[in-house]
Amino acid sequence: MAVLTSSDILRTLHRMHRQLEDVRSRIAAGPRSIMAHTKQLEAKKATHAAVQEQIKQSRLHADEKQLQLRTSEAKILELKAKLNTCKTNKEYQLLTDQIAADSMATKVLEDEILDSLEEVDRVQATLPAAEKDVQEASTSLEQTKTRVAAETKDLEAEVDRILGDLASAEKDLTGNTRSLYDRSVKHKGADAMTAVDGESCGGCNHQITGKMASDLLLGQVVLCRSCGRLMYAPESHKTST
Repeated sequence: MAVLTSSDILRTLHRMHRQLEDVRSRIAAGPRSIMAHTKQLEAKKATHAAVQEQIKQSRLHADEKQLQLRTSEAKILELKAKLNTCKTNKEYQLLTDQIAADSMATKVLEDEILDSLEEVDRVQATLPAAEKDVQEASTSLEQTKTRVAAETKDLEAEVDRILGDLASAEKDLTGNTRSLYDRSVKHKGADAMTAVDGESCGGCNHQITGKMASDLLLGQVVLCRSCGRLMYAPESHKTST
């Protein structure tokens, strides 16, 4: 019958701690995923708002130019009415020149108004795509929240299971090994343990002594003098009686 050594027990505990660390990291990834999708939605909403603002400003610009055009056209009508009351050729010529200049200005305004309206149409055409992006990002966020909630529930159940198995396995550690284990795990978690890699610590690569190697072969747990990890023999060196 195989007899569990301290090294065997620590090997099992290390595996459980790594599983626990992995599951907890997956739980922690859930909120990060939600945050990433939330930021994506906020970015899409900002783009949508920017498109709406651009449409608004383009329309305001077109309205301002149209108001200027109406004012200019009204002024031209007033000047044309004054032509009939001119008393001298010079006065008539001045009014004619002013009407020509104002008429030229109205042509420029008409072109600017057309450009503004075309800009409104151009930006307006991008609005559906921006609205679609917001909707898709919103749907993706809600789906992510639902998925994370379901996964978190399962993962938390897995954490409880591992913790139960861990507590049961820890009972097999006794004496000084248990004290070393409790102290190391409290500060380093799963990183408190490592398998020996050849003649070196698997955590920091610090070379072990001959005495340490002998103790490990006997299934004992050894503390690395460099990094403080609890070292155990790898599975290939497992002993039995």
